[in-house]
Amino acid sequence: MQDKRAKNAHMKTERAAAELHRGGHVMLRLNNGEAALFRGAEFADIDDITDLSRLAGSGPLLVLTANRVKSLGRSLRKDWPAATIALANHQLEHVFDFVFGHAHLAQDDGINLVAERAGSIADHATRLLRNSKLLPAAFLVRMPFRDIAVQDRFALEHNILVLEARDLESYQNHSETKTRITARAKVPLAVAEDAEVVMFRAEVGHEDHFAVLIGTGTGVEAPIVRLHSQCITGDVLGSLKCDCGEQLQSAMRMMTNQGGGVLIYLAQEGRDIGLLNKMRAYALQDKGLDTVDANHALGFATDERVFLPAARILNALGVSQLRLITNNPDKISQLERYGIKVKERLPMDIASNPHNEHYIATKKRRTGHMTPSKKDQ
Repeated sequence: MQDKRAKNAHMKTERAAAELHRGGHVMLRLNNGEAALFRGAEFADIDDITDLSRLAGSGPLLVLTANRVKSLGRSLRKDWPAATIALANHQLEHVFDFVFGHAHLAQDDGINLVAERAGSIADHATRLLRNSKLLPAAFLVRMPFRDIAVQDRFALEHNILVLEARDLESYQNHSETKTRITARAKVPLAVAEDAEVVMFRAEVGHEDHFAVLIGTGTGVEAPIVRLHSQCITGDVLGSLKCDCGEQLQSAMRMMTNQGGGVLIYLAQEGRDIGLLNKMRAYALQDKGLDTVDANHALGFATDERVFLPAARILNALGVSQLRLITNNPDKISQLERYGIKVKERLPMDIASNPHNEHYIATKKRRTGHMTPSKKDQ
């Protein structure tokens, strides 16, 4: 029965994400009966905001994450993940500057910024948007009544999906905790003709990841492993703006030269903000922001990735300890938190170019990426 309830919660959460993707709105409800209608800000226009307010009978609010608020020149109390801004009619035409642009919130600009606690409706709204790879900015209107039966009748009358906050929490707690092998096949590669690809699917979230087994693969006590997050621009298009494509090829060559290894390819484009949002971040970088500040300006964390799927894939492949190709200390700490022993770090030494040298320097300066020492080299 518990599994059935969890499955229903997960299905409802995915339906809510699909509704937001098509530009619709969702009713989000807390356990205490507090409820609100919200929609993704990136899909809305002024008419949508006023229609949403008219439907609920309350004033519209703009919901932003703490990272977005900080990028606008304000800060929230520690551990308060979101904020709301009450919108007056004369502000509606400028509100999208807060969602997409470089607008600045001065302390005396008359804008009423209200910090929202963890577990609030505003927090849950931005969490669902982030989980759906949408900009974590929402237009929200609070329901004026807490009677759940009345809310349900309202939702039914207006064909609105109701998502319980506990359903979203269940979804996030279970997302990618269970990963299963769905297919495997020999795939000769230019760098390794004996390679085998093993496909994995998360039972909640349904992301498809895969592992490439090269040479001895997992057949040694501590195989060489590389965790590689999907980068279409670098891996497929050969973009010079990052070093991802070169890292991918270099890791596979290292495995081939040393007799084998495992490449885990994770569906986490743009540090898991998605390809569209990565392009938005690139556009902000073109205007002078670095890679970290660009993510914050869009409302995301510096790095949205969780490497639990990688740990689950390694478990499924029978790998409990490894030698990890990485310069990223977060990969080491996360794997070890999930029970995988990193016996050795193998540094990744990729030369920069004029298009990505600032990006690589930013990773070292702001996210703690390590550089190969002379001893490593």
